[in-house]
Formats: sequence, structure tokens, C-alpha cells
Amino acid sequence: MSFAAEVKNELAHLPFGKACCCCAEAAGFFRAAGSIRRVGGGGAGGLLGFVVTTGNLAVARRIRSLFFEVGGVRPDVDAYDPGAGIVPKRYELHAPVSERATAFLETIGVLDRGGEYTALLRRMPQGLLGAKCCRKAFLRGMFLGAGSVSDPENSYHFEIVTDDPILAADTRRTMNAFTDIHAGISRRKGRSVVYLKSSEQIKDMLGIIGADRHLLAYEDVRMIHEMKDKANRISNCDNANVDRALRSGAEQAEVIRRIARLDGGAGLAALPPKLHEAARVRLENPEASLAEIGAMFDPPVSKPAAAARYRALAAIAERKEA
Repeated sequence: MSFAAEVKNELAHLPFGKACCCCAEAAGFFRAAGSIRRVGGGGAGGLLGFVVTTGNLAVARRIRSLFFEVGGVRPDVDAYDPGAGIVPKRYELHAPVSERATAFLETIGVLDRGGEYTALLRRMPQGLLGAKCCRKAFLRGMFLGAGSVSDPENSYHFEIVTDDPILAADTRRTMNAFTDIHAGISRRKGRSVVYLKSSEQIKDMLGIIGADRHLLAYEDVRMIHEMKDKANRISNCDNANVDRALRSGAEQAEVIRRIARLDGGAGLAALPPKLHEAARVRLENPEASLAEIGAMFDPPVSKPAAAARYRALAAIAERKEA
């Protein structure tokens, strides 16, 4: 089972909240995964039914109970399995055309029946999302209907996909109303994708929609990855420091050998005591760092002081060879 399916299973078993939150969650799911059935032709006063689909049995059971909780509608459920493992099994929940189904669609803000005309609403009525708890429930419904989240072991990606760019904009706006959430929208094969790429924001979004158990699992994996990345950076930095120390030691040893060849091979003997000591210690310890070399002097000196002595040696070599 994928990580996204596990998250949906957790959400599917959450207890229902307040009536307003149930309505918002039902509205989110329907807009993500539902379609209208109309009879009578045109838009004048006709009754409506609907269909919603999902590939998750636990989600199908939750939505069926949720729709009954909100509007007294208990859709029938049909399972479609093409076999041979071609595509996952799909569950279709359908409510026949009726006054109750039409009233339910009005309740969740999908249509507005004003006077004798029925109009489908593209924008999500803001009255359904007035409270923070309702916005969380709406996003939970959207995720259950059309969402996915990648396994943090592999990548960091959270998305909700819809055919309707207006719904995508409303979903993004609702997500970004929460602190530190900055969702984007992209297009994929003609569809709108509302997405998050930041591991921290995805973790927060899992908490917002109520997937607390998987939030903790996500955070554990994320922290392990961050620790490994930090260890790799430290290791790479240490390796780079070693490489620099080796190059520096080799360059300093070469300068000292050049000085030794001067004056008929007596170049080192003419050096002042401190520089003579620096030359001797470096030739005896070609792979040591400057800090380690400085500690070998008598008396010990700091890394900058040791570096100054080798700069002085380089200047002597250049002057005498000129």
C-alpha cells in the first residue's frame, strides 16, 4: 500500500466533527470527485442526482456515512474491478435523482436554486469556509477525493488535482490561509495541480487535514534524512579540509626544498631560528595541518602565526631566486 493510501486510510477513520465541518468535508470531496446527474433538460427547476468515485474502500465507506450525516443521503455503492491488475479497483457512490439529493447539493454549496432556476456554483461559497476548522475539513475532503502525498523516503511532494482551475485557485487560497503554507499551482495534461514541495510545509499540511499519525512518521523520516544530509555535508567539508591541508603542506615543503638548494645547498642554514624550525617541522610532517604544525613548535604557536612563518619562507625563496 502506498504512503498516500495509508494517509487516506487514517483520515477515513477519523471521527466526524461538528456539523459545519462535516458539511465542509463533504463539499471538498464532492468538488474533487463528484459529478451531477440532471433530468428534465435545461436548468428550470429540475431535480438532481450525483455520482462520486474513489479508489479507496475505507474512503468510500466514510463518504457514504458523511453524506448521510450532512443531508440524509445514503448513496448506493458499486465496485468496478477490471481484473488482471490493469488498474486499481474503483468504487462508485451514486444517489438517484431526488429532492433529497438536490437539497444535499444545495447544502454543500454545489448549486443554488433561486426562484425557479437551478444554477451550478463554480466557486466555493465562502460561508462554508468561514471557520478555521471548516477550512481544515474542506482540505481533508479535497485530499480524500483527489489528493496524493509521496513517501518521504523517496521525495517530498503533496498535491491535489482538479479539472477546474477555479476550484484549484480556491483550494490554493484555502491552503495558503494557514501559517507558513505556500502552495503553488501548475498544469499537467490539461489539469490543475495544487502542490507543496517543502518537507516542512507538507508535514504541516498533514497535521492540518488531521493525519496526525502519519505526520509523526513523516517527521521521523524527514529528521533522519536531514541528519544524514548534515553528516554528509560535514564529511564532505572534512574531506575538503584534508585536501586543502595536503596541498598546502606539499606547497610549503616544495618552497623549503627550493630554499635548501640555494647558496650551494646551504640555504636552510642561513635562515633565522624560527624559520629554520618551521622548515624542519614541515619537512618532517608534510601531511600535518597548520594548526598541528603550530602545536609542534617550541614554544607552540597559533595557526595564523604558523602560516606567517611559511609566508616568510615563500618570500625568501622568491627573493633569492629572482
